[in-house]
This record gives sequence, structure tokens and C-alpha cells, in this order.
Amino acid sequence: MRARDNPFRTERTDGLSYRAPGFGWSELLARLDAMGGRGAIRGKQGSGKSTLLRELEGRLAVKGLEVRRLRPSPDDRRLAKRQLRTWLTGVGPNTVLLLDGADRVGWLEWRRLVRSARSAAAFVITTHREGRLPTLHRCSTSTALLEELATELAGASEVDAIPVAELFARENGNVRTALRSLYDRFAAI
Repeated sequence: MRARDNPFRTERTDGLSYRAPGFGWSELLARLDAMGGRGAIRGKQGSGKSTLLRELEGRLAVKGLEVRRLRPSPDDRRLAKRQLRTWLTGVGPNTVLLLDGADRVGWLEWRRLVRSARSAAAFVITTHREGRLPTLHRCSTSTALLEELATELAGASEVDAIPVAELFARENGNVRTALRSLYDRFAAI
């Protein structure tokens, strides 16, 4: 199969919306307000944290806020520090800071970041573990979620032939890598 015809190509998987049982935007935004605009989106790798943060960016931008989203470099600490400094320049009461990958920020840099973020209207991070900010939302995955996403991308008839539960278990619940595995499976057709 040609890459552009693969139902699991990146442009399609990146276009999937965040979903979880019982999730609602009005509740999430109300919770963020109740938390003073500070909170963490927590979850394992591949559980939808970045997707949720990207969608939150759009919802806050519609309110007329200046939304800044940053994903620090995972490989270069110096670059990550420079990215953070640039990102924090001119933060004010109309600015929303969204940090995708707070786990990549060292403890000293984190303290500076929290101090600088005080003047922002909101500060939301994604993280794998508890502790940096109170939990705004906990992302999780399931076999049913993977099956739902795969069906949306490829159609029910194609997904019926896929051992979704086995794939979910093999990828340790990481939906992102499971979808990449499905890309490889369809590429071989």
C-alpha cells in the first residue's frame, strides 16, 4: 500500500480528537478555572496528553487569549533552556502557557518557570507523574479506545481482522505506538 493511502498515516492519526469516557470540555474548562488556571494533564505515554493539550490550545485561543504551547527538546538541555526563556518572554495576564512534556524540564529550570508563569492567565502542563502541578485531568487508554480509533481511521471491516487486544497489550497500552504498528501492518499490504 502506498503511504498516502495508508489509513494510519500520521496526518490522519494526528487529526484524531481526544476522547475518554465521561470527558466533557465544559467540565474540564470549569475545573481549570476552579484551579486558578494551573493544572497538569497526566498519563502514560501514548494516552492522549498532547492531543488534549493541542485541543485545549484551540479552545482557549477562541476566548481571545494569547496561547503559547511549547514542547521542550528532549535531547538537548541547553536548547530546552533557550526554548523556555524565549517562550516566557513578555508573559502577561492575557497569556496562557501550555507546556507539553514538563518531565523534560530540570528541577532548577522548573522553579524558574513556575515563578515566571505567575503572571500568566493559565499554566497547563503534560506530565507522566504527579507532583509538579495539581492534576487537571488524567488520561488513560483501553482496548475499546484503540478499537474505536482504528475503526474511525480504517473502517470496521478492516479492524475486524486486527487482534486489537493483543496489539494493545504488546504496546503496553500506548495507543500512539499501537497506531504506528497498524501503519506498518497496512504498509505491508
